[in-house]
Amino acid sequence: MTAWKTIIVAFFAFAVLAGPAVAETPSIRKVPDLIFAQREDKTLKADLYLPPGEGPFPAILMIHGGAWAGGSRSHMTTHAMYLANNGYAVAAITYRFAPNHIFPAQLEDCQAALNWLVDNANEFHIDTDRVGGWGYSAGGHLACLVAAVEAEKGPGAPQLKAVVAGGAPCDFTREPPRSERLKFFLGGSRADVPGTYEEASPLSHVTAKCPPIFFFHGTNDSVVPMRNAEVMHDKLSSLGIPTTFYKAEGRGHLSTFIDPQAKQEALKFLDGHLKLGKS
Repeated sequence: MTAWKTIIVAFFAFAVLAGPAVAETPSIRKVPDLIFAQREDKTLKADLYLPPGEGPFPAILMIHGGAWAGGSRSHMTTHAMYLANNGYAVAAITYRFAPNHIFPAQLEDCQAALNWLVDNANEFHIDTDRVGGWGYSAGGHLACLVAAVEAEKGPGAPQLKAVVAGGAPCDFTREPPRSERLKFFLGGSRADVPGTYEEASPLSHVTAKCPPIFFFHGTNDSVVPMRNAEVMHDKLSSLGIPTTFYKAEGRGHLSTFIDPQAKQEALKFLDGHLKLGKS
């Protein structure tokens, strides 16, 4: 793993420690280590957070960051508890990591998690018409990608009905052609595998069928330039799809992850589009 990816993964751990402590909430039921898929060399698991009540609940597929090469679903505990305390069932998932598993392994794992969540909706007391996504950094990229790709498939496929994406890279097609910065994840430079760079870019899959997306991004993000997410927001807006771009003023890539105002605004967005009052 290159130094910059090591730094990102390490800082995600720091961001979790620096964030507010997760309050003890006896009414929230956590069901850990649920297996949603079995790969040849990895068992993929989710932690499920269930709010009080009988449901059916709106649900969130929560995807952690870590440069597609590391991180943990436990990094999302504070965010998962926040949503569960506000009436959402949350499935925080893991996925296979680069470079041992290059794209599209990560997308396939997130799609498998979405299918698993929908297939087990009755057991988990989930309303399949109100399933959304939430991710940060690499997780934000994957949440956007799953939403756009599944929307392309049409109504027969499981759909994310709203997405929250923080610090998300959404367009790889403008990477310098010979740069190997993303080789560990995409299998080569853009000159080597241009089709992969396009397929991995959420922007490339945007259609009028895409769900509403809430973006939040630090204005001082030097890891993922803000414009890389703004281009997808702009395209969604041009198609008439509800979308919000929240700028965390003065924050960098990692500090935006724990921005409390961004989290509150994201919840308002989800409530508006997943019709929480229906429960």
